[in-house]
Amino acid sequence: MTLPVWFIESGVYGSEIEPLAAEVRRQGMECRFVTYREIVKGPPPLPPGSCAITYGTYPTVRHAMLRLGWTPGGWCSPENLDCAAYYPHFADFLLNQRHEIITGADAIREKERLFRTFGRTGHMFARPTSVHKLFVGRLIAEADFEAALAPTRYDPETKIVIAEPRELGSEWRLVTVRNKVVAASQYAEGGVKSVAPGCPNEVVAFANTMLRTTKWRPDDAFMIDVCESIDGLQLVELNSFSCSWIYACDLVSIVRAASQCAINGRLYS
Repeated sequence: MTLPVWFIESGVYGSEIEPLAAEVRRQGMECRFVTYREIVKGPPPLPPGSCAITYGTYPTVRHAMLRLGWTPGGWCSPENLDCAAYYPHFADFLLNQRHEIITGADAIREKERLFRTFGRTGHMFARPTSVHKLFVGRLIAEADFEAALAPTRYDPETKIVIAEPRELGSEWRLVTVRNKVVAASQYAEGGVKSVAPGCPNEVVAFANTMLRTTKWRPDDAFMIDVCESIDGLQLVELNSFSCSWIYACDLVSIVRAASQCAINGRLYS
């Protein structure tokens, strides 16, 4: 059995990433820190066909997945992690059940209609549909709308999600590998960063219900962000495994599950 080599992109996470690297090594695997240039410009640190997991920024991870011939290379499939792709699969669980997907250019032109439909106290929620976010999803004041969506002007086809503002309680990130929640961490409380390990049992139960409801998955490994709202627990969004922060999730479980997933993928690919 060939164990995966983990590649962590340098200069992205600072010293906070050191415990992950240490846990990879503690479990008997090699972990290397690499730069974007090393991955993209080469020479490749491993030959094609190698079992490897890349963790870092979107451009680095996607290059490793698409160009280096590694298995799996990483887990970040933008076509599946686009809101337009996964919203229909998890429609009953969405926080943004009442939403509209529209191009950024059209949203600016139709600003008045959108604020009449989704606006509350002069604000509206907006985010790119893509996992490769041109701007951070947030509440946007009507007066700031054009400026906030300015990054979408470079690509008129860039789509965004428009939704009404929602008041949130706690928010959690759940790491999911091969249909199983393997680790969790709180990351926010009332819209403010608040990190704590684990999550209540009912949050895991909610995620498991989601996973039982549909067989569709964006990747073999991915992140589920869950929040509590006035309507109970709801799905905030899905994120990639390889490009998303893990907060205070249990590293032992993450490394073990992700590494086994990579090994299995290589055996059966």
